[in-house]
Amino acid sequence: MKAKRLLFLVMAICLASGVKAQFYDSADDVCFYIMESEGSSKSIYSSEVMIFNFDGRKACYLAGSSVNTVKSHIKENPDYYVEKEENSDYDMKYESSSYGTRYIKELSERDWNSFGGFWITRNVKYTFDFSSDRNSLRVAIKVSGSGGGHSESKTFNHTYKKVDKSYFKVGRSRTPSGSLYE
Repeated sequence: MKAKRLLFLVMAICLASGVKAQFYDSADDVCFYIMESEGSSKSIYSSEVMIFNFDGRKACYLAGSSVNTVKSHIKENPDYYVEKEENSDYDMKYESSSYGTRYIKELSERDWNSFGGFWITRNVKYTFDFSSDRNSLRVAIKVSGSGGGHSESKTFNHTYKKVDKSYFKVGRSRTPSGSLYE
């Protein structure tokens, strides 16, 4: 009987150590990630700043934009991205990963090329690999397309680091206690 208990305990420890958890945020938590590296080349599908909110098995990619755009939105309305959550789709799906916590987002587009007389199909797959401590993010963007008898696929890799919302504040700096620097 003791051997069975020990076996179950060892199995539980082994299973628990390999499990990667999803992220859960409250409705007013917004995570900002700023690009550290552009990888081999910059993709039109990547942004300097990526903004997220997490709800377990689903997540929301609130925005991808430049640092100046984020600063402008926060200057106009400090709760701009929190308010944006209300009308955003939580369309990023959780997927198990060895790196940390992974979310996937896929987009498809189809356009008619009137000059060539054929359809162009474009698929974009975002793979977001967040470290377990959420401080770093690796993004792989796979773009594949076909049209006019040709097909092509390319992957772009970027790394981001997490920054606090205060990174985008304009004006005088404040200490954590709220008092102004002298």
